[in-house]
Amino acid sequence: MDDDTRPTKRRSREELRDLVLGAALDLIRAEGLGVEPTTVTYQRVFDHLEEREGVRVTRASVHERIWDSQEHFQHDVLLRASLSESGIPATTDVAIETYERTVGLDSVARMMEMTRSAAPANLAVSESDDLFYSWVGMTMSMARDPRLPASTRQEFAEATSTLYAGFSAQTVALLRSIGSAIGMRPRRDLFPAGVDGFEVIAQLGIALSEGISVRTRFDKGELPDVELRTGPDGELQSWTAFAAGYWALLNTFLEVDPDAHRDSTSAP
Repeated sequence: MDDDTRPTKRRSREELRDLVLGAALDLIRAEGLGVEPTTVTYQRVFDHLEEREGVRVTRASVHERIWDSQEHFQHDVLLRASLSESGIPATTDVAIETYERTVGLDSVARMMEMTRSAAPANLAVSESDDLFYSWVGMTMSMARDPRLPASTRQEFAEATSTLYAGFSAQTVALLRSIGSAIGMRPRRDLFPAGVDGFEVIAQLGIALSEGISVRTRFDKGELPDVELRTGPDGELQSWTAFAAGYWALLNTFLEVDPDAHRDSTSAP
């Protein structure tokens, strides 16, 4: 029996769900920032899947079997889009490498060099996938679209907040680890008791990352690298706009911790 006549194995619900969601995300990547969540319909995704992979899926195979409605499907698509890589692993790897090669520098110099090196690694993750840019716009569209039931908008807003909280927690943990390793802490003259300065920095940093990513989407020259005299002897060093902005945050909100053990050799 040749391949053209061999029966197709019936997919499980989870396999079919992943297949259709994958096609939906591919469609969003292809259409870019102009796509609206309500235009990602069953039929458009099915047509895209058949054209891309030659796989035929029908409404009957997913409706009320996987998704209760087309709106439920669109909601699931947007949530799946928001689960793209955060960039934390890449940032951590570069931070550890920079930490190891800056032994001997003071705390402020080490933090500056880690920011200059590691921040671009984080941003590169979002820049590498067109899905990120569409998701930023689609998030606002889905959460505020008056055509959707208030319960759906609220459900999506809560789910998005949960996802952001997870990303923020990862960022806070990384910042706290680096701060502890090199002897930096949130400024006590700025943050009142009970406020975690690292959480504030994380939220501002995420907003900065999203804004710069979208700003430079069509023209990286929109925010060119800057040359700053930050080298060991005042030499010029190249900074990306994101790294320079993130360093401004850290330089504003962090201070040297006089109680830290400066001789620690454990990496962040």
